[in-house]
Amino acid sequence: MKVAHVVRDYWNEKGARLYDKMHHINEDKFKDSLFNHLEVNKDCTILDFGTGTGFLASILAKSGFKRIISLDINEHMLLRAKKKLFGYPVKLVRGDGLNLPIKDNSVDAVVSRWVLWVMPDPERAIKEMIRVTKPGGKIITFESGSYGSKKKKLTPKKLLKQLYSIYLILLTGASPFRTKRFWEKTKGKLPMYSLDKYVQKFEQLGLKDVSRTEEDEYGTLFSKLFYDGFKFSLIKGTKPVKFNHVSNYESKEWEEDEFLMILTCPECHNDIERKGENELVCKGCNRSFPMIEGMPDLLPAEDKLF
Repeated sequence: MKVAHVVRDYWNEKGARLYDKMHHINEDKFKDSLFNHLEVNKDCTILDFGTGTGFLASILAKSGFKRIISLDINEHMLLRAKKKLFGYPVKLVRGDGLNLPIKDNSVDAVVSRWVLWVMPDPERAIKEMIRVTKPGGKIITFESGSYGSKKKKLTPKKLLKQLYSIYLILLTGASPFRTKRFWEKTKGKLPMYSLDKYVQKFEQLGLKDVSRTEEDEYGTLFSKLFYDGFKFSLIKGTKPVKFNHVSNYESKEWEEDEFLMILTCPECHNDIERKGENELVCKGCNRSFPMIEGMPDLLPAEDKLF
């Protein structure tokens, strides 16, 4: 089974609900860290790569950013994000991070959180981030240094965590075996780079001014009580400026047609256009793409997924 299928199954409707219930994150700390390094004005176009249920997009939108693209491969995560982001200038699109349906040099910054670890080819994902970013633009990702569940001696804290997990599973209807199955099905398929390896890849792929912060706690007091908290390191780089780039996209809150100008066919990279209310068509290969509750569904063909 392909990792893309495992990921989509893991964060299905019930998995997406469980994700939100477990999401005890210090939003203010994320906001401070992000804005200390983003260094772009609020009229810029920002891609939230692997948006999930819209956490980073929500921070950006609430802070006044006017042009945000929230992309994820999971339909149900996007549907939850859509509810949270209603009324904000955020455009949601279903797409694969290894085959971004976005034109070259079309966004001013790419941000992501807890996404690269689930990529079967993290280097390709970073290349895609670089491809769609304008010269001089920022690429920022929040990642953790370790993943999965390590076997530890049973402690009162671990018992409390297990009891709370059971409560959430009963509340959301998610399978109690979902995480075990996830790791079984992805065994040997996820490189899960170290933090230093991500920095190395940023540099090898040509990004400038690459740096990372020390891993720090971003969980709430609740998360530290019921879990082990949520530790992240911010890794950033800048796409080098090789020429004077002139954007064709106006920096203002966008209309639907302007949004479609940035999107592209994930396979042949030609322009797409609307065909009726619920369908998009590639001008190059003539492939048809559906709309999911108003969101473009721009996944590549099955044989292109990893």
